[in-house]
Amino acid sequence: MFFTDERLNFFKPLTSKYREQVVQCLSLLYERQYSSNADYGTSLNRDQLIEIFEEALARSSNHIFEDEEDIQEQRFKSLREQAGWALNQLLDAGWVEKQVDTATLHSTFPFSRMGRIF
Repeated sequence: MFFTDERLNFFKPLTSKYREQVVQCLSLLYERQYSSNADYGTSLNRDQLIEIFEEALARSSNHIFEDEEDIQEQRFKSLREQAGWALNQLLDAGWVEKQVDTATLHSTFPFSRMGRIF
């Protein structure tokens, strides 16, 4: 079944007030990992992922109405803070997973299997 315990809140990031920004983050991440521009030799660490999300949020901020922009600025002090929040939401929901290399102890953040399929 799709909605097992580990995927119970899979679509939660896409139902929040910031769903358009989260979709932009997912789209740009997918493009960076699986399009013709992808670098298959390296995996993304947290800082690289945050930078990708910041770029996606900057692109999507052009489509926000002025009233919504005031609300957004009250909750998040910067695009970096909002990118961190989006990453945590996607990790909790199962779109992205954290993998740790046992030899170097570096973390990478690829799409989960279900996140990649969607």
